[in-house]
Amino acid sequence: MDKEAEHASLVTKSFGEDQPQLVGEVSHVVFAAPDSFYKVLAVKIQDKTFEFDDDEMTVTGNFGDIHPGDSYIFTGKLTHHPRFGDQFAADNYQHQAIESVAGVIKYLSSDQFKGIGEVTAKKVVTALGKDAIEKILADPTVLKQTDLSPALQATLVKQLAQSDGVERTIITLNNYGFGTTLANKIYEKYQTATLEQLTTNPYQLVLDIDGISFKRIDQLAAERGFPAADEHRIQAAVMATLSRVTFESGDTYSDYDSLLDQTRALLEQAQNTPIELALIQKALLQLTGEGKIVAEGDHLYLKALFDAEETTAKKLLALSRLKGHSYQRKAVVKELAAVKEQNAFTYDSMQEDAIIAALTNNLFILTGGPGTGKTTIINAIVTTYRRLARQDGVKDRDIEKGILLAAPTGRAAKRLSEATELPASTIHRLLGITGRESLDTVEIEPLVGGLVIIDEMSMVDTQLFALLLSAIPAGMHVILVGDKDQLPSVGPGQVFFDLLASGLLNYRELETIHRQGKGSSIISLASDVKQGRLPADFTQQQPDRSYFNAQTTQVPKLVAQIIKSWQARGNSVADMQILSPMYRSPAGVHQLNQIAQEIFNPAKAKRRELEVKVGDFAYTLRIGDKVMQTSNDPENNIFNGDIGYVSTILLAKDKDNETHRDMVTVDFATGPVDYGRQDLPQLRLAYATTIHKAQGAEYKLVIMPMVAAFSRMLQRNLLYTGLTRASESLVLIGDVQAFNQAVQTQGIGRKTTLKERLQQEIAGSLPSQAPDRVADEGAVTVKPVGAHSVKDNATKSGPTVSHQYQLTAALIAAETIDPNIGMAGLKPTDFMPANQG
Repeated sequence: MDKEAEHASLVTKSFGEDQPQLVGEVSHVVFAAPDSFYKVLAVKIQDKTFEFDDDEMTVTGNFGDIHPGDSYIFTGKLTHHPRFGDQFAADNYQHQAIESVAGVIKYLSSDQFKGIGEVTAKKVVTALGKDAIEKILADPTVLKQTDLSPALQATLVKQLAQSDGVERTIITLNNYGFGTTLANKIYEKYQTATLEQLTTNPYQLVLDIDGISFKRIDQLAAERGFPAADEHRIQAAVMATLSRVTFESGDTYSDYDSLLDQTRALLEQAQNTPIELALIQKALLQLTGEGKIVAEGDHLYLKALFDAEETTAKKLLALSRLKGHSYQRKAVVKELAAVKEQNAFTYDSMQEDAIIAALTNNLFILTGGPGTGKTTIINAIVTTYRRLARQDGVKDRDIEKGILLAAPTGRAAKRLSEATELPASTIHRLLGITGRESLDTVEIEPLVGGLVIIDEMSMVDTQLFALLLSAIPAGMHVILVGDKDQLPSVGPGQVFFDLLASGLLNYRELETIHRQGKGSSIISLASDVKQGRLPADFTQQQPDRSYFNAQTTQVPKLVAQIIKSWQARGNSVADMQILSPMYRSPAGVHQLNQIAQEIFNPAKAKRRELEVKVGDFAYTLRIGDKVMQTSNDPENNIFNGDIGYVSTILLAKDKDNETHRDMVTVDFATGPVDYGRQDLPQLRLAYATTIHKAQGAEYKLVIMPMVAAFSRMLQRNLLYTGLTRASESLVLIGDVQAFNQAVQTQGIGRKTTLKERLQQEIAGSLPSQAPDRVADEGAVTVKPVGAHSVKDNATKSGPTVSHQYQLTAALIAAETIDPNIGMAGLKPTDFMPANQG
C-alpha cells in the first residue's frame, strides 16, 4: 500500500467516512491559550477528504500536548470566512504515531519517555500489541505481563498519564461536545481521573463543575446505558434544579414541594420516563446528609447560599456591636464643623446627622434616591475621617492608604472615584478575586485599613457580600451606600433591601432632593414613580425630558431619529445610552444596537470587521464600536457591565500580525484588553443595553422604550432604575399604558431569609429589652425584633444597659466581644514610652 492510500485508510479507520478528515504534520503551534486547551495549529497536509488547494492549513480546536513534527489525524468541519479564508475546525484528533506496531515502538522510545529505550518499548509492544498504550491507560496492571521492573512500570504509567492521558482525555471531552472552557474546568478538577469519572459517574460533573448542563450530561449518560432511575442522575437533577431556580429567580432558597415538582419535570422531560417522587425525596435526603443542600423547615438552600446568609448576619451584628473603634460624637462634631467652614455649601440637618452617625458607629448604612446628596455625604465622611485620624496621630500617608472605596462594577467604581477624587475599585479587585476560582471555595485575605465604603449596594448579591464581610476586620469603619428602590442584584438575594427591612442596623435615609432646585424633571419623575404614580405632565415636553407615543414596530425609526439629532449636535456616543428591558423584539436591545451602530459607526469599504456568533445570535464588530464586557475578568481588571471601545482589529492572515490569530483590542477605562476569537463572545455591542446592565452607570442622554411587548418585564423598580440613569436628558418612547403597568407593578419580592437570620442572631445573643440607642455619645445599637419601625431606630434614644459577659478567647475570635473592651478613650500612643510619644 502506498503512503497516500495508507493515510486514507487510517482516516477511515479512525473516524469513519461521514465527517471531513485531515491528516497532516504539525509544523508549529500558532497559538496556545494559557488558560485552556484551545490551540491554533499550522498543519502540513498529508491527506484530506475534502477539496483544498494549498499544502498547509490552519487547524483550530481543543488539543492536549501537541508535538510539532508529529503527524495527527483530525476530524471536524471546514470553515470559511470571506476575510479569514479556509480553516479546519477540529472536533476530534488522534496522534498518528500510535496506529502501527512500529509507530508505537518509535513513540515509546522517543525523548518524551525518559528511561524507556527501544528495547523496553519492544518488550511492551510484544506483550501487549499495537494497542499497548490504550491498554496501559485503561488498566496499568497489564504491565505485569511484561518483564519490566516495578519501578520502570511506574515510570511508564506516570509519563503516559501526563502525555497520552491528557490527549486521550481531551479527545473524549471533544467527543462529548465540551467547549474549550468547560473541557479545561473538567480536567482541572479530575486530572488523570477524568475518564474514570466520566465512565463511573458522569453526573458528578453537574455537582462539581459550574456551567455543566444537566441535560447534556444526561444525554451522554443515557447513551452509555445509565438507567433513568439511577441515584446519581436524580441527585444531579435535584442540584441542577435548585441551582437554576435560585439563580434565575434571585431567591436564596426553594420551597420543598416546588423543588420536588420541578426536579421530576426535568427528569421526565429529559428521558420521557416516569420517576417516582420517593426517589427524588431519597436523593434530597442524601444530598442534605452530605451537606450539599441545607434544609430548614420547608426551605431548601444550596449550602453556599445558606452559609452566606448566616455569615452576613453574624458578621454584621458583630460589627454593629463594636463601640471602641468608633469616634466620639464630640470629636466628630468638632471636625465636621471645620469641614463645613471650608465648603462653599452647607449640609442640611438630615445630611449632617448622617455624617455624624456614620463616624460614631462601626457600621453605618446610607440610602437615598438620585439628587438626595449621597455623594456629598460620602465626601464629607472621608474628609472628616481624615481630620479625626490626624488627631489620633496617624500619618497622612497611612490615612490615604487606609481609605478603601469599592463598588460592584467597574463603571460604578469609576463614578465613585471621580466623585471622591480617591482610588476606587470593584469589590472583586478589592478582595483579590481573580475570576478563575468559584466563590464557593475562594480564599480571601483580610483587608487592611481604617475605613471602607461600598457604593451601589443594591447590586451586591448574597455570596459576594458575605465574602466582603469575611475580609473586614473588627476595627474597620464600614459604610454601605445605595438606593433601596433600584433593581436587586443579578445574583441571588436582595441584600441591601433586607438589611434596611430588618430594622436592626443603624441607617439613615435621605429624602430631600437637592438636585431638584436645578430644574431636574427627571428626578421628580423618578420620585413619582417610586411612589407608584405617573405625574400629570408625564407626556408633556420638559426641558430635560421628552415623550413620544409609539407602538413596538415604530420604536426603531424613532430611536434612529433621536440618535441622528444627538449626533448632529456634536454629542458623543459615550454620553448616550439606549436602555430596553429585553433583548429581542423590534424595540429590543439587539435590534436597536444594529440601528445605532449603522449611525455612529457604519460599514465602509475595506474596513476591518469581525463577525461574532453567540448561540443563534450574530453581530459584527468594527473599529470604534461601543462594546460591553459580559463576564467578570478580574485579571484584566474588567467586569460584567464595563463599557469600552474597539481600537484595533487584527486578522490572522495580516502580514503585521505576529500572533497569527484574529485579535480585537478594546480600550476600557482601566486600560486596553486583547481578545482572541475564542474570547469574543464575552463582548456585546453596547449602544443599547438592558436596564439591568446599566446599573451603576449614568449618562447625559438616556433613550428608553416601554411597550406592551415587554409586558412580563414591566415593574416599578425596573422603570425607576432606567430613569435614574439619565443625568441631563431623558427620552421615553412607547405607550402610556406600558409605563403605567410598570409603575403599578411592584414585582414579586425575592425569597430570602437574611432578614430572619439577623433577627435570629440578635434574639440569641442580646437581652430581650436591648435599647434602641446607647446614650453614650449617641452610638446606635441593635434592638429587639418588632419594637418599632425601621425609621424609629434611626431617631430614638434610650438609656445605657449594662450586660455581663465573661471574656473568653472564643468570644474575641467570634468578634462577639470587642477585643478592646475596657479601653474606651485610649489610643495606641498612650502605651508608648515617654521618649517615643
